[in-house]
Amino acid sequence: MIATKRKRKLTFEGKNYYWYIREEGTDWRSPVIHIISEDKKLRLAYHFDRDIAIGTQYIKELLAMYFTEYPGGH
Repeated sequence: MIATKRKRKLTFEGKNYYWYIREEGTDWRSPVIHIISEDKKLRLAYHFDRDIAIGTQYIKELLAMYFTEYPGGH
Protein backbone atom coordinates (compact mmCIF):
# COMPACT_ATOMS: atom_id res chain seq x y z
CA MET A 1 0.00 0.00 0.00
CA ILE A 2 1.17 3.51 -0.74
CA ALA A 3 1.15 6.44 1.68
CA THR A 4 -1.46 8.79 0.26
CA LYS A 5 -0.82 11.87 2.39
CA ARG A 6 -0.26 14.93 0.15
CA LYS A 7 -0.83 12.91 -3.01
CA ARG A 8 -3.62 13.16 -5.54
CA LYS A 9 -5.33 10.01 -6.74
CA LEU A 10 -6.47 9.28 -10.28
CA THR A 11 -7.70 6.23 -12.14
CA PHE A 12 -6.23 5.52 -15.57
CA GLU A 13 -7.24 2.47 -17.62
CA GLY A 14 -8.76 0.81 -14.57
CA LYS A 15 -5.73 1.24 -12.29
CA ASN A 16 -5.17 3.71 -9.48
CA TYR A 17 -2.20 6.06 -9.51
CA TYR A 18 -1.04 8.74 -7.11
CA TRP A 19 0.81 11.87 -8.09
CA TYR A 20 2.45 14.84 -6.43
CA ILE A 21 4.82 17.66 -7.27
CA ARG A 22 8.07 18.24 -5.41
CA GLU A 23 10.74 20.87 -5.86
CA GLU A 24 14.03 19.11 -6.58
CA GLY A 25 17.50 19.74 -7.86
CA THR A 26 20.56 21.46 -6.48
CA ASP A 27 18.74 24.78 -6.23
CA TRP A 28 15.44 23.18 -5.10
CA ARG A 29 13.63 25.18 -7.75
CA SER A 30 13.17 22.52 -10.37
CA PRO A 31 9.62 21.12 -10.08
CA VAL A 32 9.16 17.41 -10.70
CA ILE A 33 5.91 15.48 -11.10
CA HIS A 34 6.04 12.05 -9.45
CA ILE A 35 3.51 9.39 -10.52
CA ILE A 36 3.30 6.11 -8.62
CA SER A 37 1.03 3.13 -9.21
CA GLU A 38 -0.94 1.87 -6.25
CA ASP A 39 1.11 -1.35 -6.18
CA LYS A 40 4.37 0.68 -6.46
CA LYS A 41 5.46 -1.24 -9.56
CA LEU A 42 5.48 1.91 -11.66
CA ARG A 43 7.28 5.08 -10.61
CA LEU A 44 7.66 7.96 -13.03
CA ALA A 45 9.22 11.39 -12.62
CA TYR A 46 8.92 14.27 -15.08
CA HIS A 47 10.49 17.72 -14.89
CA PHE A 48 8.12 20.39 -16.13
CA ASP A 49 7.90 24.07 -16.91
CA ARG A 50 6.15 26.13 -14.25
CA ASP A 51 4.07 27.82 -16.96
CA ILE A 52 2.17 24.58 -17.69
CA ALA A 53 -1.14 24.07 -15.93
CA ILE A 54 -0.89 20.79 -14.04
CA GLY A 55 -4.00 18.75 -13.34
CA THR A 56 -5.49 15.32 -13.68
CA GLN A 57 -5.80 15.57 -17.47
CA TYR A 58 -2.09 16.41 -17.85
CA ILE A 59 -1.11 13.46 -15.64
CA LYS A 60 -3.30 11.15 -17.75
CA GLU A 61 -1.55 12.45 -20.87
CA LEU A 62 1.84 11.64 -19.33
CA LEU A 63 0.65 8.12 -18.48
CA ALA A 64 -0.77 7.61 -21.99
CA MET A 65 2.53 8.80 -23.49
CA TYR A 66 4.49 6.42 -21.24
CA PHE A 67 2.31 3.39 -22.05
CA THR A 68 2.46 4.18 -25.77
CA GLU A 69 6.25 4.19 -25.61
CA TYR A 70 6.44 1.18 -23.26
CA PRO A 71 3.36 -0.97 -23.95
CA GLY A 72 4.40 -3.70 -21.50
CA GLY A 73 4.83 -1.18 -18.68
CA HIS A 74 1.50 -2.00 -16.99
